[in-house]
Parts: sequence; structure tokens; C-alpha cells
Amino acid sequence: MVLINELSNPSKRTSILMRYFAKYLIEIRGLKQSSVNHYFDALKHISKRLREKGIVKEDIYEITELSDLLSVKEILYKDKDFVELNERGNHMYSSGLDNYIRFAKGDDFSNVGNKINYFDIPFKKPEQEENSSSSWKRSTILRSQVINMSNYKCEINPNHISFIAQATKMPYMEGHHVIPMRLQKQFENSLDVYANIVCLCPLCHRKIHYGLNEERIIMVQNIYAKRADRLVHSGIKLSKDEFTNIVINQ
Repeated sequence: MVLINELSNPSKRTSILMRYFAKYLIEIRGLKQSSVNHYFDALKHISKRLREKGIVKEDIYEITELSDLLSVKEILYKDKDFVELNERGNHMYSSGLDNYIRFAKGDDFSNVGNKINYFDIPFKKPEQEENSSSSWKRSTILRSQVINMSNYKCEINPNHISFIAQATKMPYMEGHHVIPMRLQKQFENSLDVYANIVCLCPLCHRKIHYGLNEERIIMVQNIYAKRADRLVHSGIKLSKDEFTNIVINQ
């Protein structure tokens, strides 16, 4: 059984995507706890199958690429045993997986609005988050969801126009970690969270990295003004000057 309060406990090293999914089902979709439990039970069984196939080490929530998640769905639907079990279980397993993929795609996120605050809780950084190249893992799923939340509009200036992307048929936008992931060692809690990711048009994304410092500072402080409280709720506590210095001097 999944308890939302337990998942929100910052002392537990539960997957960020797992906790976000629980809050999405309860706060955004408005589902009952019983439905949430069914979905998580289904994903627990699916995770077991994926471990047996050598696809994951622990569970499905460690998959951070949407394309990989969609590939997992194809693999399971070609598994005769899984298909038969799913049919006997009145499609509860496929329902759990489809709802998780719906979440991962960012469906319903365009209407999140102020409910985004429900997601802002601290997450302990994983014990083994560094990979062999010494760069910290980040989730493209989270970045895609943030872009959906912003309705494909630049958070520096929503009037900025971008080209239409072939993949989404929407204005092309990019997810940007304001405090860069390579500084993760300096923070107790994860930087790969909604509060630290903003949606930027390609020009603003390049500008915040390579523009004149005086213009970059204005951009960074604009973001801080909008995100300071959310960052604090996510366990990232910095003053405006600290935030600005870290981002500008990264």
C-alpha cells in the first residue's frame, strides 16, 4: 500500500519520479487512495519483471528517458506471460503502466497552475547517483514535464517565439537546470527537481549560459524571484546573492 505522507518523508530515499507520480495522481488527477494503490501495486509487479529481464536494477522509476519507458511497454506487451496475467487481472497491470506513462509524458501538466506547489518537497540525493563519467544523472522526463507545465512558453519572456518542433508539434523549448547538476555535491538534497528546472526558449537558454554577465544576472534574479519559495520547500535554501553567485559563476 502506498501512503502519500510516507512518500513525502524526506528521510526516505524513495525515487523522485515515484513520489511525483503519487502526488500527480492525488493532487492533479484527484484519484482516490484505493486507485493509487492499485496503480502502484501494478508497477511493483512490473518492476519485478523488469528486474528479472535485467532491464532495471530496482524498479521502473529509475528509467529517466521517456523513449526507454515506451520501449519497456513494447517489451512487456510482447511477453506472453505478462499479457496473459494482465488479461486475468482485468488489465490492472497495463492500466498502471499506461497511467505512469501518461504522467511521464506530462499529460495534464498544462493545467497544473498553483498546484505545482504540492510537488515541492526535498529529496535526498541518491547514494550512487554519479555515473562513470562523473556527471550527475538527470531526468529528461522531468524536463519534458516542466515544459508542459509552462504551456511551451519561455519563463523569461512568454512572448518569445520559437519554431515548431517536429516531435511535439509545439513551440520548441528547452528545460534548464538553474543550479547546474554538476554542483550536486554541494547540496544535501537533489537538484533534479521541478523547482530547479525552468522552461526556456533556445535564445534565452544560450543567453543565460553565454550572455553578458549584467544581462545574465537580471535573468537569474528574475527566476529567483519566482522560484525562491519553491526552492526552499524543495530543500534548496539560498539567499538571492548566494543563488546569483552560484549560477553566474558556475
